[in-house]
Amino acid sequence: MEQQPDRKKQKLWRIKRKFYSRSENHAEEADRTGREEGADAVLTEIYKISSKEVRKVKTIQDVAKELGVSTSTVSRAISGKGRIGKETRERVLKYIEENGYYPNAAAQSLAQSKTNNIAIILPEVDTLVEMPFFHTCMYAVEEMAQANDYDILVVITSGKDPRPLERLILNRKVDGMILTRTYENDCFVPLLLEKKIPFVTIGQTEKEGVVQIDSDNAGACMELTSVLLSKRIGRIAYLGGSMEQMVNKCRYKGYLEAYRQFGKEPESGLICMNLVNKVLIGKAVEELVKKKADCMLCQDDFICDEVLHILAAENIKVPEDMRVASCHYSRILDNYPIMITSLKFDIMQLGRTACKILLDMIDGKEVPEKTLLDYEVILKESTK
Repeated sequence: MEQQPDRKKQKLWRIKRKFYSRSENHAEEADRTGREEGADAVLTEIYKISSKEVRKVKTIQDVAKELGVSTSTVSRAISGKGRIGKETRERVLKYIEENGYYPNAAAQSLAQSKTNNIAIILPEVDTLVEMPFFHTCMYAVEEMAQANDYDILVVITSGKDPRPLERLILNRKVDGMILTRTYENDCFVPLLLEKKIPFVTIGQTEKEGVVQIDSDNAGACMELTSVLLSKRIGRIAYLGGSMEQMVNKCRYKGYLEAYRQFGKEPESGLICMNLVNKVLIGKAVEELVKKKADCMLCQDDFICDEVLHILAAENIKVPEDMRVASCHYSRILDNYPIMITSLKFDIMQLGRTACKILLDMIDGKEVPEKTLLDYEVILKESTK
């Protein structure tokens, strides 16, 4: 009679080995932390399930066999890498979604448990190098995440390709995501809404039901433009970036609203938009100098930095020959002998707030749909 429990225990551990073979991470974590009671409790429940039900957990081989394709085809469909037809990829992903293939999860119960990871989605690499905003924002998110026993996964994407996010969701790598840039025709937001994964955006979006955290870019740019107009600066040129980005749309809206409140119309010939690289910025500055603009109001620190560099190279003095202001301050504007009039946003607070709200969402707490943070107008010598 005493051997019966031993046989049962041996069978239980055979199931355990089979169960954890699909997710070595879970097995290692259970062994490493010594939570044998928790593991055995889960295994006891599995033991009660029939072997037929246990076999319902899909493997990559199961998916390949059901669809009549190779395992490498299934792998390419999941990873988004390698050559695979669009129709085949969609067929594989649809089957996976409908039938529950979890590559790194031992079973649905464990797959649905917290990973204590969140993802921060950053724009393309060249932008990261040139714009300190994202460095600071990432640091703030990591600081808040670590304070709450979470780690962050950094995902860099062009903003046009949702596959990196799809893989995170499919492989159940994270509990939630933070989008650090939003777009007019955003491919990320609809995907995350459809998949029902907790996420927040740093920046506004036109989609309903999205939790958004942002600085008051429209209000800030309106106030800065109003200050310049009140100083009787006549011909204010506006140099803006890509209008696909919501932050740029908000700032431009503020610029136009300031003119409306003053009962004026900005000169269309002094508005230069979609300046997405240094070559385009250079051409815009050349044209605006020829048109005798009185001030160059730059939409962000990257544009302002390049404008100041070009003016210095052409021996155009600031503010004697040309006034300059920026709709966003960062440390790159400290590289010039003259201090630049700009808008200062608390990026650390922005990142911390976004992370805290996301963690509250993951915990099932109620959170505000929109959070708008304040700003500061910094008047310096560049607009005297």
